[in-house]
Amino acid sequence: MSIQPNQCTVFVQVWADVNSMKQGSTSGCYAVCNKSQDSTGEGTANLKTNVISGSNVCWTVVPIDPQFNGDFTITAVGAKSGWATPPAPVPGLSNTFTGKLETGTVGGTVDSNIQFSYNGGSESITVTLPVVITPVEA
Repeated sequence: MSIQPNQCTVFVQVWADVNSMKQGSTSGCYAVCNKSQDSTGEGTANLKTNVISGSNVCWTVVPIDPQFNGDFTITAVGAKSGWATPPAPVPGLSNTFTGKLETGTVGGTVDSNIQFSYNGGSESITVTLPVVITPVEA
C-alpha cells in the first residue's frame, strides 16, 4: 500500500527549468524542502536535509514553465535501505514518490537522490539530482 502525499510531513520538490533541460543542461534544476530550517543547499541541485525518523516523505518534480505540456516522471528515489517503506511511485501520479524514513537500518545519512525523466515529445532527458536525508530523533 503506497503512502498518499496528504499523509506526508516532509516534502522535497525539484523545480525543473524546462528550457534549460531542452538545451541539454541540468543547471536549471533546483531542490527545495519544506524543512528548510533544517536544510543546506536549499534551492540548488545539492539538497541536504534533516528529517525526523518515522516521517513520511514526498518527492515531486515541478516544471518551471507555465506553458509546459510535456511529462516529468520520477524513475527512482535513492537506495532501498533507511526506509520503513521504501520510496515508491504514487499510483496515478508519475511525478510523485513517497516513503517512510526509518533510522534503525542505517547509520548516518540516507541516499535520497532523485532520478527523473523529462519527455517533451521527440526529446527525452534523464536527470539525477543528489538529495541526502539525515535521520534525526524528535
